[in-house]
Amino acid sequence: MPADSRGQHAPTSPPPFNTADKAPFVGAYPWNAPRPAISKERPLTRDEYHQGQDALCKIAALPNFIGGIFYGRHEYLLKNSGLLTAHRFLLNVFIPRIWPRIQRINAKYAMKTDGKAYPLFVDDMARLAGMNDKQLKQLAARIAAHHFVGYETLSDAYIKEHGGEQAALFTDRAQATIYGQLAGDVLDFNVIPMHWKKYCKRKLDMRCVFSSIARLVNDEWWIRQLKAQRTQWRESLLIAAGEVSLQKSGYASKQAIRDVRARRMANMEYLKSRELENVDTGERIDLIDKVMASISNPEIRRMELMSTIAGIEKYAASVGDVGMFITITTPSKYHPTRMVGKKEDRRVNFNHRWDEEAFSPKDSQRYLVKIWGKMRTAFKDHGLKVYGMRVVEPHHDATPHWHMMLFCDRAQRQAVIDIMRSYALKEDGHERGAKNQRFECKHLNKGGAAGYIAKYIAKNIDGYALDGQLDHETGQALSDTAAAVTAWASVWRIPQFKSIGVPTMGAYRECRRIRGVSLTADFDELVEAVRVAADAGDFAAYIEAQGGANVPRNTQTVRTARHVIDELNEYDEEVQKVIGIFAPHLGADHVHETRTTKWQIVAKSVAVAPHPLTLKSAFGAPRSPVNNCGEVETGLGQSLSPTPSEYATAVMKLVESGSVGWKEPDVAKVLGDAVRRQSPVINHQQQSFNPSKSRELAPSARLTQQERSRMSLIYSELIQYSVIPERWELEALARGATIKLSDKTISYGTINEWVSGFFMT
Repeated sequence: MPADSRGQHAPTSPPPFNTADKAPFVGAYPWNAPRPAISKERPLTRDEYHQGQDALCKIAALPNFIGGIFYGRHEYLLKNSGLLTAHRFLLNVFIPRIWPRIQRINAKYAMKTDGKAYPLFVDDMARLAGMNDKQLKQLAARIAAHHFVGYETLSDAYIKEHGGEQAALFTDRAQATIYGQLAGDVLDFNVIPMHWKKYCKRKLDMRCVFSSIARLVNDEWWIRQLKAQRTQWRESLLIAAGEVSLQKSGYASKQAIRDVRARRMANMEYLKSRELENVDTGERIDLIDKVMASISNPEIRRMELMSTIAGIEKYAASVGDVGMFITITTPSKYHPTRMVGKKEDRRVNFNHRWDEEAFSPKDSQRYLVKIWGKMRTAFKDHGLKVYGMRVVEPHHDATPHWHMMLFCDRAQRQAVIDIMRSYALKEDGHERGAKNQRFECKHLNKGGAAGYIAKYIAKNIDGYALDGQLDHETGQALSDTAAAVTAWASVWRIPQFKSIGVPTMGAYRECRRIRGVSLTADFDELVEAVRVAADAGDFAAYIEAQGGANVPRNTQTVRTARHVIDELNEYDEEVQKVIGIFAPHLGADHVHETRTTKWQIVAKSVAVAPHPLTLKSAFGAPRSPVNNCGEVETGLGQSLSPTPSEYATAVMKLVESGSVGWKEPDVAKVLGDAVRRQSPVINHQQQSFNPSKSRELAPSARLTQQERSRMSLIYSELIQYSVIPERWELEALARGATIKLSDKTISYGTINEWVSGFFMT
């Protein structure tokens, strides 16, 4: 056999080796030319490897939304800069700078350890920041069931202590005692129960206890509480990681902006699908149109605020008061970051003073509210009167600060400034830059107050008329920052605008609803002057007609009238609704009603086309094309959609009557769809059901209403004994079966035999 056939020689000659010289180095000095590497990157030592793995384990334990940021940064450095650079990021940046801030935030939101509910929910509450909505709802249901069982247990124990008399339970003292024991567990979840302040002041009555307990055993109430806590926890972690700053995302994180936008889009879709129906006449109007015509519309809200500010300034000019534009901010320890460098080279560094307490924007807002309360007390003690408007907006790192447009008597201006400066600098006033940055006051020229604060109002609402202007903090366009600022206010539940020392806006809006009707005959000329000023949109005249600025609410000319409606809310509480206005000087019983029509929110009905074969299944549409009796509604207030068989039946009747022919394309389509749906479908899969979905039980295997309600009570009792059953086990116990769980034989009686408790052996 030749040697060539055995593959010992290449079938073709190899390509020539490239020996061409590289491009010559171009430079002033030849020693600046790049040199070849003389060695590879050194590997990590054993200690360095274990340190890096420990840091990666800490990152892996974080929720995905925050841990993914650091893991992605590590992967990027590992790929582009090498192993040592990625290791230095973990050991020199993440562990010493970021990890302590994250630990402080988690400890702040962690469940308290001194309550009875701690061992049952501590693991779930530790994962709250990373929970999805489904997991959160399940946790809320467990917490509500726990408090239901707790209230029943405490009530039974109280009755037993008082000789078995149930009447002893229905007293203010008994309910306050039970509330105090149950509210301690609620505080462990970082949630303040309703009427907690009344309990601390020993002013709690039985009615208030029932209102609070009704919330504590309600799943939906706990879902709202946990969602708010989850949102703020997530945002706090992103702030601690430096993701909220001028270099990343100013004012609010990108995730918060997306969440708020999605929530508002969902609300808009709901409003579009609903109508307002007149209870008496049945007239309907689109709900979205009424909402967009109110102050919920950002444009209308901005115009009302600008009109209010212009009216306050006009009133101040008429009485000879002077204006001040004051800015108050928090001490440096409330700021998670600090800016260094000049405007062109500004960069953000972590503020290590913030690491000690990890203050949230809500904590900063509480600080500003507290010092403002002290300022108002000092004004009252010294006989000083101020009025105006307050705007709250965030710094680039989400820390709030206040802009206030205030007016006062010229002779009192300096005293007002001195008091405000002293309280603004009372805490940490010795730190560097405090005198120049913590408090700033500018005197307003006549006619310039509204224009001075207009930019801040537009920036905090919709960015109107700010095209081309840049934010001095983030460097972004002011017209684009409105979404981030409104998301910030939504996440932290901070009111952005507040009037100071002026008559109530509620009465102003109610008077604007009265048009073309004089109130002189029913009330007097003073009330009519208020109505005329409000109807004309003249807020300055409205202030004057109400008695002026800094007038107590009970001495104003017109106030808002409220009435207790017949329907109770979901917590069996009385609800007060605005019905009109009244004049305190003429008596509270003398009311002019501005809301005489009763409306209710209903699902929007869909008009059906007159063509007999336009058989669309729509919400609120008739059941068939030959049914002219209107909508068919269930007991839940939802319209029934026609089934395919009903469509086919209606078409057959139309064909038999001669209205349409067999050759119509719509007829063939409707009948063909009905036949295909009724044909048996052969399932070739090995499994007879989808394991990711629940089975459709036969009617004979379904639980009754009593058995379904019994399952939650059984589950609540079992978790008290550290027994966590599966779904099928709960169903079996609810039917009266005997099963074995955790080496314990558990059985309940049937519905008729079971009272409370279970038999365990």
